[in-house]
Amino acid sequence: MPTPKLLTRAEATDYQETSRSADVVAFVDALCAQTKLAKRVDFGQSGEGQPLMALILSDRNCFTPELAKKQKKIVVMVEANIHAGEVEGKETLQALARDLTLTSLGKKILDRLCLVFVPNFNPDGNDRISKGNRALDLKNLEGQVNPPGGVGMRYTGEGWNLNRDNMKQEAPETRALAKLYQAWWPHLFVDCHTTDGSIHGFDLTFDIPHGNAELLHTSRDYNRELAERVSAAVKKKHGFDSFWYGNFLKEGDPTSGWHTYPALPRFGSHFRGLLGRLDVLLETYSYIDFPRRCAVIRAWVLELIRDAARYAKDYRRVTEFEEAAIIARGKSPDAKEWVGINFGVAQRDAEGALVFDYPAYVLGKDIAAINSFDEASIQARRYPGKRKKVYKTPHYRTFVPTQSVSTPSAYLVPASLASRLEGHGIRFEKLAKAQRFQVDSYRIARREQTFSPDVAANVPPPGQDEVPLSQKPKPVRFETILTVAPERSEREFPAGTLKVPTDQRTGTLITYLLEPHSDDGFCRWQFLDDSLTVGELYPIHRVVEATRPPLKVE
Repeated sequence: MPTPKLLTRAEATDYQETSRSADVVAFVDALCAQTKLAKRVDFGQSGEGQPLMALILSDRNCFTPELAKKQKKIVVMVEANIHAGEVEGKETLQALARDLTLTSLGKKILDRLCLVFVPNFNPDGNDRISKGNRALDLKNLEGQVNPPGGVGMRYTGEGWNLNRDNMKQEAPETRALAKLYQAWWPHLFVDCHTTDGSIHGFDLTFDIPHGNAELLHTSRDYNRELAERVSAAVKKKHGFDSFWYGNFLKEGDPTSGWHTYPALPRFGSHFRGLLGRLDVLLETYSYIDFPRRCAVIRAWVLELIRDAARYAKDYRRVTEFEEAAIIARGKSPDAKEWVGINFGVAQRDAEGALVFDYPAYVLGKDIAAINSFDEASIQARRYPGKRKKVYKTPHYRTFVPTQSVSTPSAYLVPASLASRLEGHGIRFEKLAKAQRFQVDSYRIARREQTFSPDVAANVPPPGQDEVPLSQKPKPVRFETILTVAPERSEREFPAGTLKVPTDQRTGTLITYLLEPHSDDGFCRWQFLDDSLTVGELYPIHRVVEATRPPLKVE
């Protein structure tokens, strides 16, 4: 008798339900039992002890980073369910893996690519299913058209927002995925989400890394080109309308402009952009129905994979060039090459508290053509609107740093940060004995604190609904803000101090992590709070040059 077709829980229930984590594990195991083109690889555990699982798809038994490199295959990593109420990516990666391996769909693809699918990155949040999670609320432009059986929640079981955790790595899921990423070092990463917000007429919006676009212009320019190329392919082959991610600058006014999200590298796409890699963020539209969301994200993932196979030489050329350029900046620092490390504009709220905005700007005559509806429908928050209409409006997607620095040859760092550097795959050496260096240091002039929204949450008990963002959940996570003044000196550093060279593939990331005024560095995330004193020096120093051995004490 023929083998019954392997179905996802969404498919088996006619999209009335979404897969539980156990369903995903069972599906992956069943698929691997049916084909030699798929292999399950567990890469860690969630905060509540569930397996974090990747599904590797390729031919010629190419299931390791080493073999992918040897066979000269482009590596494409696709992550889904990072926010576990946004579930169509999870369903799609399972079904697409099946179709790529058990049908002729993947015949030419798997010869050129090694696919690393992570279908359920947030298993603990996934299994906190509730019909009230992400409930549709058009009045507040929030929520989605849910499958009747409900979905999981935004945060992990421990309360972390995994798409705000890439720099600080506080969640075990983030640390595990970072090791997987560093091992595979994918040419292209695809991140699957769902978005609510402004009333428009697109099935999906997409984006690429922002921030430091001039410094990393080779990868950014190509990244934009490939995203637009794939958008056109999705329209031509599948009939879905897509556009760059954003919302109206002033809600309810479609002529005010189209504004993307902040350039903070705590967001995964921007983080990976700092590494000079290619990255595409996918956001299906919350207000279309669940089956259509699954269909549009399938179309996009499939066409991205096809694009990587077709243009494999270009993907390799661009990423190799950018990696070499990052390493070269560390080997021969140029004071004229600036790394933007802060894109925030500080303000005071009514109570005098320090808050930040991260504005984007319009570059030249950058115009967005937004498929939407008549103004009355937009203002009434009606979806779909009564009449379709296209608005040509300024496109706010260029970011200008408020603070920038050059890349030094190295940093001198307290030993307490060793594990955090290792978490990012950053190479360092420990000083075997005391040594003198000429350094640029920072004297701390002021220290403040600001609330960090949508980074962490108090998780409700299983079965209860998560608190919508519009209800302004209780503040949980805060950030340290320093005002500093630079000064140069020659000083001695004790044995055990970490010397972190920037001539490595993480060189730009290193600069962003270690500067005191970075908007997303170790200082900002309070990992150095115990060693910060106003009037004293910041405990991380920029190496100007090594000078001479420590002074001999008679």
